[in-house]
Amino acid sequence: MNVLFWVLSLISVFLGVSTAVLLLRYLKKMPVFREIISSNDGTIYPSLSVIIPACNEGKSIEEAVRRLMNQDYPHLEVIVVNDRSTDNTALLLEKLKVEYPQLKVVTISDLPPNWLGKNHAVYRGEKEATGEWLLFTDADVMFSSSSLKVTIRYAMEKNLDHLAIAPDLYYGSVLHRAFLAYFSLAFISVAMITNKVGVGAFNLVKKSVYQAIGGYEAIPMQVIDDMSLGTSVVDKGYKQGYGVSGKGFITVKWYDNLFAMFKGLEKNQFAVAKYSVFGILLLWLYALIVGVYPFAGLFLGPIWARALCGITLLSLFAIYNYLSNLIDISPGYFLIHPISALLCIGAGINSVVKTLSRGGTEWRGTFYPLEVLKKRI
Repeated sequence: MNVLFWVLSLISVFLGVSTAVLLLRYLKKMPVFREIISSNDGTIYPSLSVIIPACNEGKSIEEAVRRLMNQDYPHLEVIVVNDRSTDNTALLLEKLKVEYPQLKVVTISDLPPNWLGKNHAVYRGEKEATGEWLLFTDADVMFSSSSLKVTIRYAMEKNLDHLAIAPDLYYGSVLHRAFLAYFSLAFISVAMITNKVGVGAFNLVKKSVYQAIGGYEAIPMQVIDDMSLGTSVVDKGYKQGYGVSGKGFITVKWYDNLFAMFKGLEKNQFAVAKYSVFGILLLWLYALIVGVYPFAGLFLGPIWARALCGITLLSLFAIYNYLSNLIDISPGYFLIHPISALLCIGAGINSVVKTLSRGGTEWRGTFYPLEVLKKRI
């Protein structure tokens, strides 16, 4: 039994410390975007089209659109695509259209074959866009007044072709917030390892680059469409940037509670592993060895095995502590890390079981067969 503790502790400390070193180096280079007092700095801003796909977004669409329409950005075009909504989204858009005649609204009644709903909505919205830059976002994302100027200016200064920004997530209970902090770390880790990233809340890309990579026509059935777009940008040799939102810069309420989050992650978790059972099992094994075992191993096995677990936990705390200086999380969420890891694994199991048992994914009232999704990976 002691040999088992030794092996687990050695693997855990190797993976944990390696991850911490790489992540801390990556985080130190990551820009944090914050609200500034707008001023006439002489910058000549390119035209910008913001595209928002909306399906049953009555709770948030009005505020999201108002915030965009009240931006201080010149040459701004806002396009909302009402994708088969059955709630009051259409009525709210009609009201907003009266108040803001320049608002463009595209209405979709039917989903054509071989398209995911959101992907098709974004595709249709882009066809109406006239801007030199395109910003793909969601109907529940709230932008601060200077956010568009700040991000466009940054992209221009860094000569970027694509900029993705992780939003400031606001939420309810401590457990909910801790889980989202864990999820943020996992997402940043994927971006670090692959050097490719896309964020549904904020995907800013030059229109010329979007067209050169094939746009959404090239990824019509990609479940993780935001990441797929970002991957295409890098694979085609274009320059990509990634950063995080400071408090209040770009915000989104990402699910009301943990139950809603489980439901929301249902379509994504298995898709992250490209629908490979073996692939997602490896991800879960890593989460257990680095994120769960050290907390238990600190009290189990021989003293040196416990010491190694302690080193792993110190490395993990260093990550949370540094990340708390960048985004609105508490270093104390480190203590809830094993629970968050188990919740993430639980969400993954839920995704795998439901996808395999149904033979596909159901999202926003539409069923997508697994065979078709696998072919489009």
